[in-house]
Amino acid sequence: MSKQTIVISGINMKDGGIFTILDNCLQKISHYIENKDIKVIALVHDTSKFKYPNIDYLEFPEAKKSWFKRLYYEYFYFKKLSKKIHPDIWFSLHDVSPDVIAKKRFVYCHHPTVFYKATYKDWKFDYKVGVFSILYKYLFQINIKKNRAIFVQQHWIKNEFEKLYNINNVIVCQPEFVSISNPNKIVLDDSKIHFFYPLIARSFKNVECIADAIKLLPDSIKSSLQVHLTFDKGDSNYADFIIANYPLKQFNFIGKLSRIEVFGYYEAMDCLLFPSKLETWGLPLSEAKAFGKPILAANLPYAKETVGDYDKVSFFDTENPKQLAQMITDFVNKTIQFQGNKYTFETKNQLNDWNAIFDFIFKK
Repeated sequence: MSKQTIVISGINMKDGGIFTILDNCLQKISHYIENKDIKVIALVHDTSKFKYPNIDYLEFPEAKKSWFKRLYYEYFYFKKLSKKIHPDIWFSLHDVSPDVIAKKRFVYCHHPTVFYKATYKDWKFDYKVGVFSILYKYLFQINIKKNRAIFVQQHWIKNEFEKLYNINNVIVCQPEFVSISNPNKIVLDDSKIHFFYPLIARSFKNVECIADAIKLLPDSIKSSLQVHLTFDKGDSNYADFIIANYPLKQFNFIGKLSRIEVFGYYEAMDCLLFPSKLETWGLPLSEAKAFGKPILAANLPYAKETVGDYDKVSFFDTENPKQLAQMITDFVNKTIQFQGNKYTFETKNQLNDWNAIFDFIFKK
């Protein structure tokens, strides 16, 4: 049997949740191909971030510098590269279907802005959110029907894709929780209740909802809590806006964290806050659940599907800080009655981990 070659492309997956997807994928396939006639070539932004064996890495440090670079790679350079390496499978992990030559092609779509109506705030603080909410609808469409399958993270996205692009080969692949051994030990002030919100500071992350909720709290509750946010001054226009306009003692801006540091906070925190208005999954919800921690999350379809069956969760209106303030008060006072959540989707044709995805991709 001749060796199969798969290209896994993630040249713009540099940080945040999209980096986690790429990192988990490469970690899992590194083990999956042991004792198999499979060659893996990973196209990444920075090879120094990956040490997984059994994988050949190609670095594209220019990919994030501009959209012109990204489009050049996807629709021009990768065709030349595919002619050179003759892949059996091309697996694009970042939304677009490149112009390549391969026996089988797959794309993993996880960019949520195609389903998002950008607000004035989005255009003001991060115009890319507005641009992407328009542009991605058309970028997704290019070459999409040339894929053997299109992978998405949730059922509501599958339904939208099928209607939007008139396709019937969309498969739901829920992101698999991949644990990290020996996370950094984080020591927090044990006299306070600690809330954690891991995020990249973008306008749709809705930090204002937390800030406005804190302003409504009685002083006895305010003095009892701290909210740890993973951004700092200079990270983005939105980060600077939040820091300048909400100088709250309860906010602890801890900056960007490594994965082992994030997992250290999951262990140390008391509760996850997740008011984001826009996600295709929301990995912190899965991760907090895996740690068995309480969750206060946006009352939106993505959050409910991500959380799945879980007792220690309640959902709040992202435009109603008063509702969140009451939940925070009840949590601090230990009187909260969690709403809980149940998974309501058919899972028969759903792929639930990376190995199932690889089985499907390599299937003859």
